[in-house]
Amino acid sequence: QHYYITNNLRMKNVEQMIIGTPNGHSPTFKKFIKDIADSKTKYEESLVMQVEVDNLKKEIKTPYATSSVQHERLVKLIYIHMLGYDATFGVIDAIKFAQQSSLFYKRVGYLVSSLLLNPGREESLLLCCSLQKDLASESVVEQSMALTAICQLMGKDTISAFLPTIIKKLSHPKEIIRKKAVDVLYQFLREMPEQTHDERYLKALCDPDAGVMISALPIYLKLCKEQPDKYRHMNKAFTDILIQIVEGRLHNSFNYHTFPAPWAQVYLLQILHYLGCNDKQLSENMSHVLHLVIARASGKMTTPQAADAAVAVLYQVCQTILSIYPNQDLILLVTRKIDEFLNSASNKIHLGLQLLEKLCEKQPSIGATFIPQVYQYTSHQCTMIRDAAIKVLRVGVSPDTLTDATRVLLDILSDSNCSKELEAECCSTLAEIGRKHAPSPAWYVGLLLKILAIASPLSTTSPSPILNTLINYCTTTIDAEVKALIQKAAQENDDINSQKSWLSIWALGRYDPDFDRAGIWVNKIKSLSDNQIKWLLDSLVVLVTRLGALPAPLYSTLHPFTNSPSPIIRQLAIELVNLSDLPNVTDLFNTQTDMLSVLIEKLANTPDAGLENTTAHKQFLTKFRKRANGPTEKVEFGHDVQEEGPKQRVNVPSKDGTPNPAATWVSYHEHIPEEASANDKPEPPLSQPALSSTYKWGEHSKQTRATHSDPTRC
Repeated sequence: QHYYITNNLRMKNVEQMIIGTPNGHSPTFKKFIKDIADSKTKYEESLVMQVEVDNLKKEIKTPYATSSVQHERLVKLIYIHMLGYDATFGVIDAIKFAQQSSLFYKRVGYLVSSLLLNPGREESLLLCCSLQKDLASESVVEQSMALTAICQLMGKDTISAFLPTIIKKLSHPKEIIRKKAVDVLYQFLREMPEQTHDERYLKALCDPDAGVMISALPIYLKLCKEQPDKYRHMNKAFTDILIQIVEGRLHNSFNYHTFPAPWAQVYLLQILHYLGCNDKQLSENMSHVLHLVIARASGKMTTPQAADAAVAVLYQVCQTILSIYPNQDLILLVTRKIDEFLNSASNKIHLGLQLLEKLCEKQPSIGATFIPQVYQYTSHQCTMIRDAAIKVLRVGVSPDTLTDATRVLLDILSDSNCSKELEAECCSTLAEIGRKHAPSPAWYVGLLLKILAIASPLSTTSPSPILNTLINYCTTTIDAEVKALIQKAAQENDDINSQKSWLSIWALGRYDPDFDRAGIWVNKIKSLSDNQIKWLLDSLVVLVTRLGALPAPLYSTLHPFTNSPSPIIRQLAIELVNLSDLPNVTDLFNTQTDMLSVLIEKLANTPDAGLENTTAHKQFLTKFRKRANGPTEKVEFGHDVQEEGPKQRVNVPSKDGTPNPAATWVSYHEHIPEEASANDKPEPPLSQPALSSTYKWGEHSKQTRATHSDPTRC
């Protein structure tokens, strides 16, 4: 984007930049600017810049250069920095130039230093003496330049050195100095929020000059945003200032194309927004002022620029009305303005949609009346308007408009030109509005299955967020219709690249308990990704607990995975094989009996169980019992809290490298280094039953196998 700046460069502007130098501009300088303007490509521009940077680095080392030559170098540095190239090699020259006695040269030195240095850099300390000297000068121009430079250059370490002087400048007879001193105080407040000077801020707010008063508004905006209760007593002061501005009592120099001080109005409206939030009394006190602002900003404007300023003020006053304690008369005015914005030019449509989103949050019944009008903007050519419309649907859809909203969003997903960002936003919105307003669990599951069929990417590496949402919902919902839908969807598609393949694998042991169906996926196991294999093995574990031991063909196919290089796959395969070898495994996991109390009793009577109290027993067994239902872990998906897929228990050694058979639950989708060392393994969060003392990491000895076969040591 810097390249296009050069297309507007003109030699007349260059001459104006260096006017005042004794000898004007040199031929080399003129050629440098001309070469930049004549560059047709970024590559040509970079060649010109590289040559000039090399020349400048050599020239800077040349001693006894005249001030005009040094000035020319600094102007070149400005161009180099403006076009995105590194010019920090000239910082020292800029600092030296800022110490010149000539105001023109001093100004250029401060300007280049502000561009090339950031607050807190060590080189900034070299300017401290020069800045202190200029602040103590009797020249208003020098003081003004120093105050401007302090805002750009001074960090936390140097605030204490300048603060007493800055406070004295608040009483300076010249309003421009007082105004810049307030700006410096605001910068100091941003750097060190813990240090506030309320008396100084109030003095600036009550300054007889309107410019100084307006400069204090950003300070109070920051303070009221962070501590609104502390400054609620100043509500009347801010409303009085706003009335004076709206009624045009300020000097005409503060007007923007005849519109009275729009930036000051926006600052004050934002302050009132924070002060009136959740405060009924203050909200009622400021209501007449907000009425006045809307009335004046809604009047006929003399110029297009004034009309634009009025739109900005109207937008902010509507935001304030929707943030303070609700007032039905004011909200009615806001709905009228939203309707005007939605039926006007594109930039106002976007503002109207943003206001409508907030209206739907605060007044859902009123906002719902605009939802049918929002549908047309979901396919708008402007991406900002389209995204804003989808956000409105997220918060504004009601049970009455749910069907139409889902139809519109599904149509967007079906469009071949739908971008990935828009697809993710639509999927997230559909999942949220369906979860909030679905008439039945089966309807919601059917919606998620439609999204999977339309928008889910082909992937063998990880499941989509929508699939995680579906699995989580099915795990926590018991419904016959939901079960039928999942069974049907799980049997429709066996393509390993589709998202429904993940659903089919997950449903094997939970909704589709059939070894024949499982055999189809076991035969494809060599074509599956590692994550899909983990899901398949976990589902087979659940399947074995329901149907009994694995058939011989499946057992022989899966047994080699007990030596897999992946620790998670290896552990899953070992658990599956050992579980399949247990006698009467279905009786052990019969949900009709209270296995929890039985196992706790058995563990309590086992002397070497490794558990210290029944609380630990219960924690371990609760986790073990949830394993059959596919425990899940919450992860963030868009604006929803969704669920991740089934988890896996992995045996890990302790930090000192000694065998530690305690188990920890690890998500399938969590990245675990394949060749992680023993010391890098995570610590288990819970004390759990110890296995045989001969257990080794990655080794499955006979003693360990015998231990797994003992139901009391499950």
